[in-house]
Amino acid sequence: MMGYTWDIQIKIVKYTILMMILIAVAAAMSFQEPRPFIYALIFGTLISILNFRNLALTIEKAVTMNPGHAQVYASSKYFIRFFINAVVIFVCIKADYLNVLGAVLGLFTIKFVIIGTNLYDTLFIKRIFKRKEEE
Repeated sequence: MMGYTWDIQIKIVKYTILMMILIAVAAAMSFQEPRPFIYALIFGTLISILNFRNLALTIEKAVTMNPGHAQVYASSKYFIRFFINAVVIFVCIKADYLNVLGAVLGLFTIKFVIIGTNLYDTLFIKRIFKRKEEE
C-alpha cells in the first residue's frame, strides 16, 4: 500500500527528472567534456530522489508515534540522509570520472523543484498570473 503522500512524491520526482534532463542538455551544449558532469548530476539526482522517498516514509511513520519516539526516530533518519549526502560528495571528490559540482547540483535539484512548485502554488504567485477577467 502506498502512503498518503504518494501522489505528491510522484509529482516532485517527475519534475526533478525533467529538471535533471534540462540541466544535462544544457551541460552537453556548454562543456567541452560534459560526461563527468552529467554522470555526477544523474548520481546526485538519483540519491536525492531516494533521500526524498526515505523522508516521506520517515514522516508517514513518525506521525503515528508518540512525540518523544517520533523526535528520536526522525532525527536518526535525518542524520542517515545527511551521511548519505556526505558519502556522495566524497565519492565524487575521489572519482575522476565524476564532477563534484554536478553531484551537488543533483543533490539540490529536488529541493529547487519543491521550492518552485510550492512558490507557484501559493496565492501570491497565483495572483500575479491571475487574468483580469477573474478579478
